[in-house]
Formats: sequence, structure tokens, C-alpha cells
Amino acid sequence: MFKKKLVSIIIPCYNEEKNINRTLDAVLELSRNNNFDFEFIAVNDGSKDNTWKVIKEYTDEHSNVIGINLMTNFGQSAAYQSGFDASKGDYVVTVSADLEIPPENVNKIIEYLEEGYDFVNTNRVGRWGSKKAERAQKSQKANKIIGRISGVSMQDRGSGMKGFTRVLVDNLRLYGEMHRFIPDYLTVYGAKMIEFDVEFKDRDFGESAYKGHKRTIKVLLDLLTLAFLLYFAKKPFSSMPGRLFSFTGAIITGFGGLIG
Repeated sequence: MFKKKLVSIIIPCYNEEKNINRTLDAVLELSRNNNFDFEFIAVNDGSKDNTWKVIKEYTDEHSNVIGINLMTNFGQSAAYQSGFDASKGDYVVTVSADLEIPPENVNKIIEYLEEGYDFVNTNRVGRWGSKKAERAQKSQKANKIIGRISGVSMQDRGSGMKGFTRVLVDNLRLYGEMHRFIPDYLTVYGAKMIEFDVEFKDRDFGESAYKGHKRTIKVLLDLLTLAFLLYFAKKPFSSMPGRLFSFTGAIITGFGGLIG
């Protein structure tokens, strides 16, 4: 008897009581894709509002909705990792809790994974708007710097919608702010990657609680760790000091574009 592949949808949530119900309703519509089975994992990352209460209402009503309640705000990487650990899918797709990317794009991610790609990223077209030109330039500069370090060309590392094969999920361990550099860490495994454009939609309620300057140091440290893992390990030890100062300076110069 033919067994359908299982797709795990992971939704990290932090203070999203006004958005998570709409998001869960939207992703549950994906179950209409009869070619796959779905499970939906909502991870409450220590929210201070009623996010967990809303999630519990859905887990009580839907057998394929799973709730994970982290007792404190560990951060987005930890929320992703908790979802990865709980997931059972052949494919795993992350979705933002604010519907900034239409959920129907999940179907296109699945198509790419079926074609043989290991990792699928989305590029949020129009996310900066005309009033955010300076921020967009910083982000583009930061992406170029990270690309120089990892050799991976991606336009939108911060997108919340990404797709993974089971093998990658089982081997990827996220901590700190590593979720920002997922495509770059995946080069270690020789992952076949692709990125496609998606429409960006501003959230209807509130602002992203995952953004802010308080994570600046964590992001910088993880970026430096990335540089060591993907670059220095491949070079003779004698060449490391000079390269260290060179790359550290470049990282700090472009770092402003990564925040938020």
C-alpha cells in the first residue's frame, strides 16, 4: 500500500496571540493537498501574552496540530530546534507566525524538495518598501559579506519560510542566532539549495517580537563562529591571524544590516 510522505510545518511564536489563530487556520488548509500528510507544530517561545492558550485550543481540536511550550524566551533558533526535534516529517517547512509570506508557497517548497533539492529558501520581494532604502542597502551588504565567507549566494537569509529534507533536519543543530545563517552552515553537508521569490505582506497586528538590538552580540558571535567553521578550518594555521583581523573587520562593517 502506498504511504504518503509526511510534511512537518513548524511555526515559532513569541507574543503572537493576535496572529497565531489566523496562521494556523491558513496552514491547516494545506491539508487539502491529498498527495501528502501534514503535521503542524506551533512552538510557543516563552510568550508573555495568550499565545499558548490559543495554541492549546487548536491542539485540542485538531489531532495533527502539536504544541510545544517553552517556559522562557530562548530565541528563534531554539524555537526552530525544538520544532525540528519534535517533527517526524520526510520534509520540514518553517512558517512565520505573522503570515508575512502566503502559506500557499509551502506547496512550491514541497515541489522543489520533491525535485531533489535539500534546502529551499524564499526571498521576500518588496519587504523593504520605499522608506527603507538605507536598511535594504545594509542588508544587501551584509548578505554579500556572509556570501563571501560561505560561498552561498542567498538574497534573504532572514526569511521565515524555508524547506528542509529529513536528513538535513536530523543533522542540523541550531543555537544562539544560528537560524540567520542556516544556508551557510548547510554547506558543510554539501546541500543542494535553491531560492525563489515570494510576495511579502506586512503583518496585520503588532511588530515582530524577534527583532531588536538586544540580540546584536549573539548574532555577531555566531557570524564569527561561522567564519571560523567555514573558512579558517580550511586554511593553514600560520595564515589565520592576518585573515582573522581582515574578516572580523569586514563582518563588523556590514553587521548593521543583519539586525532586525
